[in-house]
This record gives sequence, structure tokens and C-alpha cells, in this order.
Amino acid sequence: MKIKGVDRFYLLLLSVLFASLLAACGFTKNSGVTVVNNSVAENSGAPMSNSKALTESNQSQQSNHVESEKRINAKITVGDKVFAVKLYNNETTRALLAKLPMTVSMTELNGREKYYHLSEKLPTQATETPATIHEGEIMCWSSNSLVLFYNTFSNSYGGYVRLGYIEDIAGLKEILGKGAVQVTFEISK
Repeated sequence: MKIKGVDRFYLLLLSVLFASLLAACGFTKNSGVTVVNNSVAENSGAPMSNSKALTESNQSQQSNHVESEKRINAKITVGDKVFAVKLYNNETTRALLAKLPMTVSMTELNGREKYYHLSEKLPTQATETPATIHEGEIMCWSSNSLVLFYNTFSNSYGGYVRLGYIEDIAGLKEILGKGAVQVTFEISK
């Protein structure tokens, strides 16, 4: 098959555009090294801390619509255990912050999350369908449900807004246990 001069030009142009798109993605994986937004991380196979795993996941997805890279320090208390939390600076989180501190009874759902239905809807201009939800993530679902995840799992549901994450998830599953649990959300001083 012989390619004419004009066809060669378009083929070359398409090749250059395709290569540019791949390079613009900013994500490549090569021999145990992951490059995300010009940051290099070794893939040792060892589990990462929740903070590092979620930060890298969120950076690579760029889907949490964080308006500022500045995180807000907060804490969650369950029984006598306090968990440090990093909250994203977005419209939904700011609306939730206005309600803090608050202690709520969170209901068990599917052996992987606790939720609480808020009395008022939070603003949620941009929602997403995260492919994977990580243990320790805190999200708003359907604009009025505060959700705390204590297991990592694949997801196909939409309507989520990421609010933040627990920095160190050690003991989270155990303390949340089965059934409803009292959880206090507050801003750290």
C-alpha cells in the first residue's frame, strides 16, 4: 500500500499529537519507579502509609477538585482513640467545617464504611466515581451523607466528594467494630 504525500502528513501529525498526549499525562511506570507529576516514588512492593498512598493516588487522579493544596488539620475521636485527619480545602469541606465540632452516631454499611445522614445538604458542585476507595478516606455522598471508610475496595458508585483522609489508619477497623458507633469530628488546634 502506497501512502500519498498528504496522507503521510496527516499520519505524521496524528503520531505527533498522540505522543504529545501521552507525554502530557505526566504518568509513566517503568522498572519499579512511578513518576507522578514530576515526583519519583520507588515501588518497593511494601505498603505505603495511608497518607502517602492517598496523596499519590489523589495527585495522579487529579479528580478530587481540591481548590488549594493546603490541607486542614482535624481529628476524629472514636471511644478513647484519636485519629489525625487531613481535610481537603474544597467547598464541601468548608461547609462541613462550619458544623464542627460534632458528635454523631454513624451507621454500619457493608462491612467497609460508617455513614451519618446530615440534616442539611452540603454544596457539591463536582462529584466523582472513585475507582478505588481507600481505608481511612472521608467523603460526602449524595450531598448529605458523611462517610468514613475503614476498608479499601473497588467502587462503581458515583456522587462522592472527597473531604479528607485519616493520616495513620492503625487500629481504625478494630475501634469502629460492628454496628453503630459514636464519632466526634473536630478541627485540630
